[in-house]
Amino acid sequence: MVLNPLSSDLAAVWDVIALIISFVAVMAVVQINGAIQKRNLLPTVVTRKIVHIFVAPVFILTWPLYSGEWFSRYLAAVVPLLFVLLFAGIGKGLMKNEAFVASMSRSGEPAELLRGTLYYSILVLLVTVLWFYTPSGGLASATPVALVVMGCLAGGDGMADIVGRRFGKRKYGPKGAQKSVEGSIGMFVGSLVFSLVLVALLGLEVRSWDLAAFVAPVLVFSLGATVIEGITPKNLDNWTISIGVLVIMFIANALSSSFWPFKLF
Repeated sequence: MVLNPLSSDLAAVWDVIALIISFVAVMAVVQINGAIQKRNLLPTVVTRKIVHIFVAPVFILTWPLYSGEWFSRYLAAVVPLLFVLLFAGIGKGLMKNEAFVASMSRSGEPAELLRGTLYYSILVLLVTVLWFYTPSGGLASATPVALVVMGCLAGGDGMADIVGRRFGKRKYGPKGAQKSVEGSIGMFVGSLVFSLVLVALLGLEVRSWDLAAFVAPVLVFSLGATVIEGITPKNLDNWTISIGVLVIMFIANALSSSFWPFKLF
């Protein structure tokens, strides 16, 4: 769906409204999780990963609200940009937000937001600018690149941590960033499920997309993301997973455009 209930010459006005809706939706995820953690309904390690799992997908699911004009991606990108600025400000002590710190910091220290949480927001910003779902060419030119990258980063990496902490017994990986076989299974399943769900939901109106044809490539990307996450040093997995999946996509397209027909650029 490329939405603009206003006239075509007011597309920018509508996109600003869509931007506000996007920001409110993402902020709701953060604030609700902050409230849950503050009431000790769930431990911080869980609420932090719930934010990690759902923020990017919720934001992506608001993309069809935009008009699809050339400026839509840049207005949409304002949302993660605002969160980049918020996390940087809170982490450096320039502003305070207990809900943010409570739901996204293991230690309870605001400075912790300057690491993984900030990196996550920067990556969402970059992916939005580069691979916004609906380019100015319309739905015929829609690309699932961002959906799969964020499915692996958000759903996969988030599930890896939750499953690994709860069930992880068979350890492996670099010291200081040890992973578990159980967590890696969570990574693979989370990447696969979240990527396919995002493709299914946003691809409902993209006639050229056949969900069955996405299963094989997304399996490959999810497996690649799982291997990358398993060997990544501490605090770098947001970057390595995102960049790694993009590299695998590039290789897949270069080797067989019928297997993965979507170019990065």
